[in-house]
Formats: sequence, C-alpha cells, structure tokens
Amino acid sequence: MNSKKIIIGVVIVALLAVAGYFVWKSYFPKPAAPTQEAPQSLGAQIYENIQNPIENKVPETNPFKAETNPFTNAYKNPFGQ
Repeated sequence: MNSKKIIIGVVIVALLAVAGYFVWKSYFPKPAAPTQEAPQSLGAQIYENIQNPIENKVPETNPFKAETNPFTNAYKNPFGQ
C-alpha cells in the first residue's frame, strides 16, 4: 500500500509541474520579433564606406615567393648550360 501512495504522489507532482509550466508560458509569452529594421546610425553608414587597407593589393616582398630579379630573362650566357 505504501508504494501505491508514492507512485500516486509522483504522478500528481509531475502533473502539477506540467500544468505549472503551461501557466508560466501563458503569463510570460515570447516577445514578438520587430517588424521594421532600425535605421542605420551615422557610424554604421561611415563604417560601410571605409575601404580596408589590408584588402588592397600589396606587392609581394618575399624573395622565395615572387620573382625579384628584374634581369633574369634579359641576358642568356652563351657558354652556360
């Protein structure tokens, strides 16, 4: 008889918890999403128009990645291989 009372008590507590959850959700609904976008501030407009100097083309300065000798194709040694 004692185990039946425990099971009934657990079921009642679970039902109260579920009912409490739905009551809580009805009192505190999710806020609605804004329908209009806020106008951009002056700082945001300026930020969009700024050019990033890192994105500009920068010449390659690593001698192992780029051709740095301007005279490589200018003269061919007739006695070299």
